Amino acid sequence: MAKKYNCEKNGIPYFRKTKTIGHKADGTAVKKEFYGDGEKDCDRQIEEYMDKLKSGLNVDVENLTVEQGMHQWLFDVLLHSKNIKSASFEKHECNYRNYIKDRKIGCICVQNAVSLPFQRYYNNLYQNGIKIYNKKTKEFENKKVSSDKISDLNKTLRAFFNWCIRQHYTLDNPCSLQNIEVPGNADGEEDELDIEGTNIQAFNDKEIQIIINNLKYKSGEDNTFNVMIMLDIITGLRSGELRGLKKKFVEKNLIKVRNTLKNAKIYDTSTAYHRELKLIKPKSKTSIRNVYYPTNFYLTLQKYFKEQELKWKANQKTFDENSLIFTTKSCKPIDSKNFLRAWERFLKKIKIDYKKPHSLRDTYATTLVRRGAKLHDVKALLGHSSIKITEKYYIFVFPKDKTDTANLISDLVTL
Repeated sequence: MAKKYNCEKNGIPYFRKTKTIGHKADGTAVKKEFYGDGEKDCDRQIEEYMDKLKSGLNVDVENLTVEQGMHQWLFDVLLHSKNIKSASFEKHECNYRNYIKDRKIGCICVQNAVSLPFQRYYNNLYQNGIKIYNKKTKEFENKKVSSDKISDLNKTLRAFFNWCIRQHYTLDNPCSLQNIEVPGNADGEEDELDIEGTNIQAFNDKEIQIIINNLKYKSGEDNTFNVMIMLDIITGLRSGELRGLKKKFVEKNLIKVRNTLKNAKIYDTSTAYHRELKLIKPKSKTSIRNVYYPTNFYLTLQKYFKEQELKWKANQKTFDENSLIFTTKSCKPIDSKNFLRAWERFLKKIKIDYKKPHSLRDTYATTLVRRGAKLHDVKALLGHSSIKITEKYYIFVFPKDKTDTANLISDLVTL
């Protein structure tokens, strides 16, 4: 039977029907027109539309794509939320920019999204990597994508679809853990390298003594860098925690870690941003902690605070309880890059091979372990979220312990 048409749009024949989809407050009917390739197709569209209305879906966004919806979620919602840390926003925005924006996966309609296209996309990322534009070389480069990165990307998509469900844009989350399997090799590689503890960079006793000898307080000079490094050696603070330390959080034998200084992205528009040094909450709840240090170092800190009072006064400012204790000559926060450059110059000057600034934290941890500190005490002082992170220092310091433990049953072996 030939298809029926009753109207024409842009030279194309359609079958048009008008359907009452609701009523206004005054009782006036709300009508919507449907255009189909024949009467049956028009009826099908009406039925699907009414089913969505009955299920509670927001039919006004039925053509909203993942890319469009995620842009709204990021810049109209998350960016202004008091509950989202800047680091979390940056991670979600980075995933959107590198893996969703201008990608085929971003063209999927939110209301019709199912898990299989995302699963295939993840599989392809793991097997073939992804081409990402390098601003420095101004070329596209193929980048490998690990299982951890895919899991992180899926976390972003999962959070986005949960928001879509709350907005009645869709009924299901295609990226929930029940629907997605993160690709990888569960069996591992046959010849996988043993990397236990190899990411730790700690100074040996001779090196740390040379460092300490070159950090002595010098009256009449700027001791900011020297005091920073010495305090880091005896507290193991992260760089941002150290640079974000306020005077009110320094007591006679105690450092209260309550802030961290971060070079955060500040968005002027959804496409333009600048970076700004901001004091933010530490990375996790366990990072908010109290760290004890040797009481005799407080004498050095008292001298240093008097030095800071003079410096701040010279800049027509007041060094008070809310002031950062480590600042530039103009009393501004210290940028991580400037700190890194100063650290590199210092090591070069005292002729010690370069290790990243985080090595001071590693040195603090391994020194505590060598001197008999308990595992849970070290975890608390370092602010680790998991005991597994702390355990690596024990493996690094005492690799022979495993052998000694195994030898406890050596008497069971007969030759």
